[in-house]
Amino acid sequence: MKRILVLVMLMGLLLSACESGSALEGEAPAGAASGEAPPLPAETTGPVTCTYYAAPDGSDEAPGSQAQPWATFQYAADTAQPGDTVCFRGGTYPLKETHLTRSGTAEALITFIAYPGELPILDGRGREGELLILKQGTSYLRLSGFSLRGFSIWGIELSGENRYVQLDHLEIEGGEASVHFTYGESPESLPTEGPVEYITLEDSIIHGSQYSAVDCTPGPCNNMVIRRVEIYGTGLEGEDFYGSDGLEFARGYPVLVEDCYVHNNGGDGIDLNSRDREGNAVGVIVRRNRVVGNHLNGIKLWAGGRIENNVVWGQGNSAVWAGTFPSTLEVFNNTIAYNMWDPAYSERNWALVVGYPEEMASPPVKLTLVNNIFAFNADPLEGGATGIYLGSGVSLVREGHNFFFSRAEGEITAEFVGGRDSDFTRAEIADGTWARFSGQGENDLTTDPLFTSGWPGVDLHLQASSPAVDAGSADGAPTEDAAGQPREAAPDIGAYEE
Repeated sequence: MKRILVLVMLMGLLLSACESGSALEGEAPAGAASGEAPPLPAETTGPVTCTYYAAPDGSDEAPGSQAQPWATFQYAADTAQPGDTVCFRGGTYPLKETHLTRSGTAEALITFIAYPGELPILDGRGREGELLILKQGTSYLRLSGFSLRGFSIWGIELSGENRYVQLDHLEIEGGEASVHFTYGESPESLPTEGPVEYITLEDSIIHGSQYSAVDCTPGPCNNMVIRRVEIYGTGLEGEDFYGSDGLEFARGYPVLVEDCYVHNNGGDGIDLNSRDREGNAVGVIVRRNRVVGNHLNGIKLWAGGRIENNVVWGQGNSAVWAGTFPSTLEVFNNTIAYNMWDPAYSERNWALVVGYPEEMASPPVKLTLVNNIFAFNADPLEGGATGIYLGSGVSLVREGHNFFFSRAEGEITAEFVGGRDSDFTRAEIADGTWARFSGQGENDLTTDPLFTSGWPGVDLHLQASSPAVDAGSADGAPTEDAAGQPREAAPDIGAYEE
């Protein structure tokens, strides 16, 4: 039943996109790590106009017309020219490894898309290997509206030097990874065939991978946009869950992850820049995501970035882990609550960890922490930390208007503070001790934020009587909340505006 609902949802999304003309980003993010950007592609606007057609009962000897469609994806990939749109009729296409080697141009993409209102299923039938492989340099393509299944390794592979590829309205299930960017001999190696850049993955459902579902290893992946993607069920079978993340990019920036639902994965939810050891990743933004029930960390930014308007609950370990390498980190208007509650996979840790001496003794992190709620983290588990941890290399640019309501005897552990114990109690935040030693803490609160409901039916919207309402700072706060609603001049603390 779940599969049927997923496919019906995708058909609806695709039909809407075909009618409105889903487009590539009109402007690429600035600051590509690899240097000068290739030319921007023309916008894909207006309804779909099919140049050629394919159907499960077609023939590759046919002209590819609507009345006489082609049969295979490989023939379509070998034949389509820049500016062509190949429309695939609904049904199942048995698929061997299919290699895409033809590129479009900035003025004329090559598009492979579902016929409006129909669902083509690309089925590997359990064969070893990948399904769709974009060979080195294949660029300016769009893949839209397909369901991929029955593959053992990767559903879609971008080998390297691929640029301006749009992946949208896809449902991908299984394999070692559903989407894999770059190829290398190991996570530590340089990419064998180069980086990938200017890639958009949006409006898709990805689930059931053995390892990380959307994986850029070894990277780099630069100028990436991941938007409105649901990722779940990764690494939940077998013993390989550790490191089986929903979204894992080892190297590369800028990266934008927004409006995604990343939940119930065996590893981390969102894990970015784990091999960017030089740190200070530029243009990494994680915003308006729901990150729920992942068995390790929720959001992990090793080399810095901006985290805003995320709702993070139900993780099995620290909800947010950041600043392992030299970083500038901005954390605004997130709600981080009810993490480390499920006894089936949880262990006790700090809810937020910044600058922990993991790979460096004292990673320098410039931290801005404003308008966040940290509440009810790890409450039912015995012993250990549940507040937030700030390492010895952390420098607070600004900290204020935050809620701390997880562990009365240790809401903030600040290793950079001298002259006293590093743990600050809830009472010491309320009475000004934390502000006196840190030089920060303006309008921090230590009361119950009054969510709509707690564990297990968690709803982190605020009650109308919540002390978080209108208690935030407008300085630097996002103009919208986690649901895309406008924030008021006096914004609420947390991800949601009441």
